[in-house]
Amino acid sequence: MVRTALLPGVLFAFVMALPVVAPAAGAEQSAEAAEAAQVFESLFGADVARVAKTRDAKDDIDLAKRFLDTARQDAANKPALVAVLCEKAADLAGSHADGAATAIEAMEFLVLQVPAKAGACTERVVEIREGQYNRARGAAKAEAGESLIDALLSLVDVKLDADDPSGAAVACRRAQAIARAIRSERCDQIDARLKQMAGLMKAAREIENMKVLLARDPANVAAREKLVRLYLVDLDDPAAAAKHLEGVKDPSLKKYVPAAAKGAEAAPELACLELAEWYRGFGEAAEKGAKAAMFARAKAYYERFLSLHETDDLGRTAATVALKKVEAELEELGGAAPPTRAGTKATPAVAGGTIKPGKWVDLLPLVDPAQDAVAGTWQRRGSAIVVPTAKPNGRITVPVLPQGNYELQGRFVRTAGNTGFGIILPVGSSSVSLQFSGGSGGAAHGLSRVNRQSETRNETGFRPGTLQNGREYAVHARVLLTHDLAEVTATLDGKKLFVWQGSQSALSLYPLWTLPQQGCLGLVAGNTAVTWHDLRLKMLSGEARLLRPKDK
Repeated sequence: MVRTALLPGVLFAFVMALPVVAPAAGAEQSAEAAEAAQVFESLFGADVARVAKTRDAKDDIDLAKRFLDTARQDAANKPALVAVLCEKAADLAGSHADGAATAIEAMEFLVLQVPAKAGACTERVVEIREGQYNRARGAAKAEAGESLIDALLSLVDVKLDADDPSGAAVACRRAQAIARAIRSERCDQIDARLKQMAGLMKAAREIENMKVLLARDPANVAAREKLVRLYLVDLDDPAAAAKHLEGVKDPSLKKYVPAAAKGAEAAPELACLELAEWYRGFGEAAEKGAKAAMFARAKAYYERFLSLHETDDLGRTAATVALKKVEAELEELGGAAPPTRAGTKATPAVAGGTIKPGKWVDLLPLVDPAQDAVAGTWQRRGSAIVVPTAKPNGRITVPVLPQGNYELQGRFVRTAGNTGFGIILPVGSSSVSLQFSGGSGGAAHGLSRVNRQSETRNETGFRPGTLQNGREYAVHARVLLTHDLAEVTATLDGKKLFVWQGSQSALSLYPLWTLPQQGCLGLVAGNTAVTWHDLRLKMLSGEARLLRPKDK
């Protein structure tokens, strides 16, 4: 059930009557923004004027929440109006210490709906977190500092995505200063990130130098091959390297760069071993700043080979041994595969019995197929959790119980079959499955079940739900709780699947997907083979309890 009751009927009808517009550029975009501002003024101008006359922070924050609730309705497909509502909510709530959570929520929701706003929204979150940090005292100072570091590191990723390495370095240095001030455990991680960015900027300068040389002499083979290697190794961008292959004579570059440009998910079984060894060689020879990226690439190819090669032969044994060596190299470098497409970097599984808010935590290392598999065949291959063969109603417990608001991010590859699989999400007093490729022939992605209806029949269904076997996908989900209500959102490869709001009791699991421990995270797979390369959790509030706590 969608929470339309949060809006007065007339207001909701008025918003729904607005014309649906798609994001545009230039003059059209400006016209849409101006029109959205006029609509906002007609809907809320009197309310804004009213709360401006009082000194009470509560009425400001309550009105900001109304703006956000309006944005969350079906008007979410009207990006210009959503942008105005979220920005106004952040303006109003963010001016009060008690409204920081609402302001941040508005900015995060806006990024989900209008990804082009990621830069401005992330800057705003940093500003809010900085205010919280400056006001905090005592033990709360460290907690506020960690939240500010998270925001700054998110800004680093946004700046890098926007080809602004200088801006990214500034944000990272700010994070470094905060980390040192609060004696954060992440000081070494941030220092390493700064060194990595210094290497990226150095590589960018060298690339420009090689391009100057090639402009003077297009037949300069040495400059051409160095340019390709700079893109391939120092910038970890094989697709860019592939664009500069013309004139290269090195046979290994000519053979492997085009294959590497297609990504590990596209490599056939035998090519995976060759590419893994090739990248491993680069990792052993690269400067320290590029080693982690090269070993991470090698790791991805070894894991793909093992997911495709089921025969227990010498080839599998050799790949398993090589994978362990690569993982050891990464561990020595700080456990560090570079940030994934989702833009976050997770810490290893935490010690102790709980996961506190603010940090991304690797979940797959916590999963033991021997203890946690409930039905079907589940295996560990390196750091991945794999369903190698398709069997009905397969499920495995991820031994973590989130109690509060949280986010999940993961990477998966379906290797066989065309039916559904997913993640079991605890949602307050209920649980639900975020399904991919559910229904006949992969009819829809969505939540199963809502009011006892599957993703192919309820309002969360995203159609078509087809997936390409062998290709890697990135998923992001968020669960927010308010009393007995909930909001569940999900994206796949950055594309919005749904934003669902309603009563927690409206959600339930298909009976054959239930887990022995209620409230746990889990994975399900029905008549399909899938490999989970990554699954990470960040608590936004509350905490997550580990079923098998690690010793401190």
